[in-house]
Amino acid sequence: MTVTQQEGSPYPADIEHLDDILSVGQGHELPENAEVLSVSPAVNFAENYPGGWGYIIAFTAEDQAIRDYVSNQTSYSGKHIDVGANARQNADGLEDVDLSSISDPWNWGFAGDAVLLLERPLGRGWLIIRGAPR
Repeated sequence: MTVTQQEGSPYPADIEHLDDILSVGQGHELPENAEVLSVSPAVNFAENYPGGWGYIIAFTAEDQAIRDYVSNQTSYSGKHIDVGANARQNADGLEDVDLSSISDPWNWGFAGDAVLLLERPLGRGWLIIRGAPR
């Protein structure tokens, strides 16, 4: 496994450091019983934002767990995800994820430094955490 540490980031972008990564900032957790598929660095964000760094955590979870997570962690209601607008590739926070490989994508920013990207029907998701020097 290749460990990837972006300049300025507190931890390498890998599954081994997942708990540490989720502890960066506040409000970063995953849906109940989520299975993490990968953790990768937010390279495009770092290139476009001097000193910036970030993590993309790809996961899978059950429909209801994702809805509960959205309701509990964001200002959006999980019961309305199905009717929310589609995410756009140029949306803030999505520069490191290829939306063309995601059916009916939905996104929501929260906690000041995180973006949640979900595929509909629900099952796959990405938690994107970004940071930069102050």
